[in-house]
Amino acid sequence: MYQEKIKAVLTKEHKDKPTLIQKDTYEAILNGASVVALAKTGTGKTLAYALPVLENAKVGQANSVVIIAPTTELAVQIRKAIDPFTRVLDLTTASLVGAGNRKRQEELLKKNHPEVIVATPGRFFDFFSSGRIKIDQIKSLVIDEADDILEFTKMELLSSLGQNMTSDSQILLFGATNSNITKNAEEVFARTFLLIDVRKSQKSNTKQYFLQVDNAHKIEFLQKMTKLDHFKAILFFDSNQNMLKFAGIFGHTKTKFDLLANDFSKKRREAALHDLATGKTKLLLATDLAARGLDIPDLTYVINFDIPRNVNTYLHRAGRTGRMNKEGFVVSLGDDHDFRDLKKLLADEVEIKRAYFAGYHLSTHKPKKKNKKDKIVEQSKPKTKHKKKKRNNKNKGYHPHYLKVNK
Repeated sequence: MYQEKIKAVLTKEHKDKPTLIQKDTYEAILNGASVVALAKTGTGKTLAYALPVLENAKVGQANSVVIIAPTTELAVQIRKAIDPFTRVLDLTTASLVGAGNRKRQEELLKKNHPEVIVATPGRFFDFFSSGRIKIDQIKSLVIDEADDILEFTKMELLSSLGQNMTSDSQILLFGATNSNITKNAEEVFARTFLLIDVRKSQKSNTKQYFLQVDNAHKIEFLQKMTKLDHFKAILFFDSNQNMLKFAGIFGHTKTKFDLLANDFSKKRREAALHDLATGKTKLLLATDLAARGLDIPDLTYVINFDIPRNVNTYLHRAGRTGRMNKEGFVVSLGDDHDFRDLKKLLADEVEIKRAYFAGYHLSTHKPKKKNKKDKIVEQSKPKTKHKKKKRNNKNKGYHPHYLKVNK
């Protein structure tokens, strides 16, 4: 399995043991089959499709491999993941993303004639419609996060593209959940697909928790969570508006955090992700669109400020932690009504347990209430006098006015 050049890179990156999805899809993709592949998030899907496709790619065949990703962040992430392999195979790669400079991207296509393209849908079809990328050049079309991208973006264009590709080409749909699109892939693309679904065979070390709290005390709970052991988290909101509103309030606390807002520049969004990955910040506020498919090293917590409205959204959020079988925690905040709704929503997927603060970690064991004798003893203890310290009222958090600059 894999060419020697590929094996050498995998060994260097300590990825020489293939994951389940990588093992089960390799031969089919290498032999040119069109595949619908379903696997839990964080289990090596990027290399599962990329490595056999890159092994088949021929130097000099411009635009022969096209990888479509729903967001700029994910496209950049994929590009970084495959770069070591394209280099040893002497293949050239280009990133075509909406947040990038279009003129520079066009020059790269004309000058370098890249064999491998990683693109967001809008920018890809921009160049495709202008003739810079021709349909008969594409030998492998990969649609990452297919369960979402086909539901919401450029569905008709992608369907038409797939139906008009040459008979010797292949289409690969990779995702974490089974949607109407992946279920009906043969009808959508007018070709036969092989289904490879390994989700039930994959183990997970992610714990799914629910912290009961009313809206008035969510900030207090979040501040407490930032003090948990090994805390590094993404806090999810269901809209940009809710996120920005919360940031304006949370910025008056001493908790340091950053934002991943849809309307921020590519540079600023990359800086926010880099600071979280390197530990400069420990909390990132994001929406589902901005955080789709992100891989943050050692992210320990995913927190749902807003309860997800569907299973797909919950599972994609949860997939940001516990990646490659590491320990992770998904914590949803809400009242008793939210808890019942969430349990019902996820009944066939995961088990949600109530959690409680227990020192510097969360526990599913409800803390014992103090009895009257303990309270009397505490009240009878002499109070020690402390010197009053001058309070520094300077806000050390995320100032709301930052939202207005450097977008």
